[in-house]
Amino acid sequence: MNPSSPEVGRQKYDLDTPALLLDIRTMEQNLHRMADFLEARHVNLRPHVKIYKATPQFALMQLKAGAIGLTCAKLSEAEVLAEAGIPDILIANQIVGPQKIERLVSLARKCNIKVAVDSRQNVEALSQAAYSYGVTVGILVEINIGHNRCGVAPFRPALELVEFILARPGLKFMGLMGYDGHCTMKVTEEERPGLSYQANKLLADNRKFIEKVGIPVEIVSGSGTFTYRFASEIEGITEIQAGTYLLMDTAFRDHGVREFDCTLSVLATVTSRPSYPGANGLVIIDAGRKSISTALGVPEVKQPQCARVISLSDEHGRITLEDQAEALQIGDKIELWVRDANGTINQFDRFYVIRDNMVEAVWKIPLCGRNT
Repeated sequence: MNPSSPEVGRQKYDLDTPALLLDIRTMEQNLHRMADFLEARHVNLRPHVKIYKATPQFALMQLKAGAIGLTCAKLSEAEVLAEAGIPDILIANQIVGPQKIERLVSLARKCNIKVAVDSRQNVEALSQAAYSYGVTVGILVEINIGHNRCGVAPFRPALELVEFILARPGLKFMGLMGYDGHCTMKVTEEERPGLSYQANKLLADNRKFIEKVGIPVEIVSGSGTFTYRFASEIEGITEIQAGTYLLMDTAFRDHGVREFDCTLSVLATVTSRPSYPGANGLVIIDAGRKSISTALGVPEVKQPQCARVISLSDEHGRITLEDQAEALQIGDKIELWVRDANGTINQFDRFYVIRDNMVEAVWKIPLCGRNT
């Protein structure tokens, strides 16, 4: 909690807008639901922090609930977590270029840092920097398991890269990772289990292939909120990188993830009730695309009911009202469900933590505007 914030103790509808609201009670339920699920299957959880831009309060709660470490998308996220005292961090992307590699190896003095690789060129650069700094950086070889983004080809090419890493100073081969991103919104609910099983079985089979030549593979990391249920059933997968489950959004819900509940909404204010011809039931709010990401579609109205978002422009939202919602006046508040959690959080600098409609805390988002 941040008791110095003047908003703490207020009703949520008294907040200035647009405001990003977090239903803390629902978030706590999501937190424990995932932790309990994976604990029962003896699979570790290494949550992805990109969903909440490495806001330390979330990370610390996840560790307390049993997570073994955190997963980052960006070096800046890892730096924020290390500063907050997080001891075990995986950057699940390739860190390339002298500036970023220097920042990466300096983190090895603060925490147990691991990073994904898929090329000899990157491995060589990491080795030289780590050796010159006198540190050791953990390495996971990323394997392409069907998403066709990053990753080395399976089996022999993966093994050859592992052997290359083992011969380089300053690096410690820790294991493998792979992302089944092609099994998320790109497929139907019926297709997802089989495709995810196929992808993650390929990842686990690479572990067996490498271990057959006497190289231990400690970590096999991957999956996400869409596929954790399937990946966690595969022998050889050691940890899950799910992230969105904690906060959720309506896009994930509508594409089949219904065991976790949406926690995020954006509070907006009615700024206009147009009276020109054809404007019957039309309301304009002060939240547009700069506040609510529409990458996955327009948001739904949470409150009041009988209202629907027509469109969002940069700074405005058009909403049509029906029935009792017609009573809304200029200055009244409207609450919208977040459709795209990643994209929406990226546009705010704080979470208003809400419990029972009251502001319990204000959590600053430390990476607002930082992309490195």
